[in-house]
Amino acid sequence: MTQIKSELKIALTVFVLAAVVVMSAGYPLMSSNLATYAQMNSAEYSVNVTGKPGLGYYLTNATGFTLYTFLRDDPINETSRCSGKCITIWPAFYVANLNLPPGLSATSFTTIVRPDGGKQLAYDGWPLYFYINDTKPGDTNGQGFANLWSICTFPTPFSVITSTATTSGAAFTTT
Repeated sequence: MTQIKSELKIALTVFVLAAVVVMSAGYPLMSSNLATYAQMNSAEYSVNVTGKPGLGYYLTNATGFTLYTFLRDDPINETSRCSGKCITIWPAFYVANLNLPPGLSATSFTTIVRPDGGKQLAYDGWPLYFYINDTKPGDTNGQGFANLWSICTFPTPFSVITSTATTSGAAFTTT
């Protein structure tokens, strides 16, 4: 157990140092670091970390589809406020058997019960969603949608909110 903790500390230290270097060096270095994450991105893990220049690092599912957070959700109470038409556009993400690559901690993930009774995975209290207009792995079409939706940035959700995606149309929320 002690050896595992030591290995995790080393892996986390390496990741933090790499993130600092990426932030200070910019785009070219980030591209080379993405190769490391590409090796981690396999169906072996139910949640992965990937990244794009301009967006940084963010969470995906096992097949590489982007996971999003909704600004109107309540991370303190781990409550989803996306239902009705919203949940058809932004389907909830859930996996029963969470398997994570090095650098992601199982303690950051919880299972919440949605208002409709379904289960949903949350990261640091933020419920996770897909976006139906992401049609292939790596798409981030929901980023910045209606200034309410964001890729689930890693290591901290909502650390980047940009309007890189089309924000036309209304935000789908219920009252």
